[in-house]
Amino acid sequence: MKTPIQKPYVDKLSNLNDQLCFYQFNREELKQKLSNFSETANPLFTTDLFKNNQYAKKIHVTFEKLPEFQELNETLNFGAYFSFSYEFLSSYIDDVILLIEKINGVTLTVNEQKKEPEKRLKKAIEKCSLGTPSQELFDTIAYFRLRRNYFTHILETLNSKFLDIVNVKGAGLNTYWSSARTELDFTQQNVEEFNETETIELLKIIKIILKEVDEFIGGILNKVGVAEYITSEIYLSKPTKINADVIEKRKRKVSSVSKQQFEIILTDTEMDNAVKTIGKK
Repeated sequence: MKTPIQKPYVDKLSNLNDQLCFYQFNREELKQKLSNFSETANPLFTTDLFKNNQYAKKIHVTFEKLPEFQELNETLNFGAYFSFSYEFLSSYIDDVILLIEKINGVTLTVNEQKKEPEKRLKKAIEKCSLGTPSQELFDTIAYFRLRRNYFTHILETLNSKFLDIVNVKGAGLNTYWSSARTELDFTQQNVEEFNETETIELLKIIKIILKEVDEFIGGILNKVGVAEYITSEIYLSKPTKINADVIEKRKRKVSSVSKQQFEIILTDTEMDNAVKTIGKK
């Protein structure tokens, strides 16, 4: 089972991965082009070697300094791709919490709404009283959030919350994600640098988390609530008179959408009240 919230965010993450691949392609092309120069180019400036490039003067460094610039650029790009991926996950969490509230009728308090994304998500799921996903998923989201903050806020030291995850939970997260990582190390405190393999693993795990959380939520959604949600989305803005024929057509439509968007099979009883009362003249 799943929610209709999943696909748009999985598509965004896939598009971001495509852009990362394009960056890798461009980087390799640049490396090959630079390798064609001999050592005599080392003291020459970019404005001398790349006269047709209007941005050469923006850098204006000697050829021998370009690898250092490229290394710094890689760190920035890999960190940015990771940060964007986390933002998509965070936005997904906001949207799926709203969906849980609409369908299962749970509400976060004002204080709960002020909590971190992973804590709000866990609380919304807990209020459904049907269990929660593995704690490691929430701990990993917290790690991603704090590492994103460290990168985007230019922090000099890890705060106590980040150190707690790294020192106390890091080894357990390494074990939990052992099949999805080779270089990513949750116990490593040197989090300001991003290498290529680690970044790919970070993006991969973000997508895994989103899918696993979504599948869990899809499995705990109230079926009557799903029927009401779908019926409202389709018919609330265009009310009509209700008769037996309309009810039957609505049930077929709601049933089809439920299978497609939620992978949930609804019974006539679960749809009955919604199709009869929502969007009724």
